[in-house]
Amino acid sequence: MAEKHGWPDPMVWSLALEGRNDHDRFKELGWGLRTWDQWEWNDCDKRFGDDWPGRIPAQMIAHILRYFSKPDDLILDPMAGGGVTPDTCLAMGRRCWAFDMKDRPDTRPEIEPFTWDVSSAQSRLWPVSAKEKPDLILFDPPYFDKKAADYDEKSISGLSKKAYLEFLEAFFVLLKRNVKKTTRFAFINADWRDFQNTPAIEEKYKGGILIDDYLDILKKTGWYHTHIIQAPMSTQRFSPVVVSAMQKKNILGVTSRYVIILNQQ
Repeated sequence: MAEKHGWPDPMVWSLALEGRNDHDRFKELGWGLRTWDQWEWNDCDKRFGDDWPGRIPAQMIAHILRYFSKPDDLILDPMAGGGVTPDTCLAMGRRCWAFDMKDRPDTRPEIEPFTWDVSSAQSRLWPVSAKEKPDLILFDPPYFDKKAADYDEKSISGLSKKAYLEFLEAFFVLLKRNVKKTTRFAFINADWRDFQNTPAIEEKYKGGILIDDYLDILKKTGWYHTHIIQAPMSTQRFSPVVVSAMQKKNILGVTSRYVIILNQQ
């Protein structure tokens, strides 16, 4: 049907699954439910989202929606990138506000163009004019120093370490100021360590950005975590040549990634 009418997969699934509960939607989509707080997939479901730097699995977004939102809830994705979140929301019966710095009216009209700049008067701006506020924020920003060359030159991935953390702190404050007291916040990010050519035994304290750094900033800005879910990245992103070089130098690679669920006290 999708091929015949030129419809994208998420739209077809939205129609096919209309009226179904979350359990049945998972079953029809072929997504096995992760019952524990470790979610792991070897690849991304190609039906949802575009080919994009730092693409995340739709399966992970669907699990966040299932556990921490209800059908017809309003989801906010402030940095939607390749559109995994709006696509998955469509298939899971959720509404979605999605924003990204790239304007793609022909291919992604549902993702509104907006560049977050919390370093100036722009920090007072909020792109949503409607009175309704989101039930869940789903925030998967570009990770520090990862794929920075593949992103837009204004991406936060290319900031200095200090500027990156300062941006997140200001952004968390901005979110809190513009949502409901009951809004939940799903923050997705990965550990970063400057392990290039550095044997594990030689790494220093505060040589990277780890989960406790994010938790400190979140708590400082009024967000308190209820769940920390391990959602590691696939080891397949390391080529055999890179793995061999790491092993020779006793370098410990990074695949850790976390889904941190928070609310306001």
